[in-house]
Amino acid sequence: MERRCVLNSWSKEEVTAVIHYEWARGVSGTEIHNRLVEVYGPGVMSKQMVRRWCRTFSDVHQQVEDIPRSGWTRTATTDANIGKVDDMIRANRRITVDEVAEELRISHERAQNIIHDILRYRKASARWVPRQLTSTHQEQRMAVSLEHLYVSISVLRNNIVQKAST
Repeated sequence: MERRCVLNSWSKEEVTAVIHYEWARGVSGTEIHNRLVEVYGPGVMSKQMVRRWCRTFSDVHQQVEDIPRSGWTRTATTDANIGKVDDMIRANRRITVDEVAEELRISHERAQNIIHDILRYRKASARWVPRQLTSTHQEQRMAVSLEHLYVSISVLRNNIVQKAST
């Protein structure tokens, strides 16, 4: 009896190396894909990508890593720019996304991504404020929530007692 297990974690380079090995043995792209799915699970790589890697290997490409592609490198969302944006917002809470983008010479979309998604600021009354609550605010929210819970429980208890007595 043959024992099979599905590997839950794998890297792209590992899967590509397996494709390269199987391709060198003369196995077809479809069969390589079937074997990959059998070992790594259904989300490993599409049949088209396996065939593309086989075609790449047959074109004398012997590396298992992707070769660098043309196009823009990611230079806008750097730690330096994130720090600069944070400093700009702390200095002027009314600064706009366009002003940040213009100052740092990055796109509006990247500036907005840094402000909203990375630094987690939001606009409130035309000012940038952090999204997280302070510990004092968290304690106040918890106290109010507990108070509402106790009131709701006592109202329910009184209703149940009144219905039971009638």
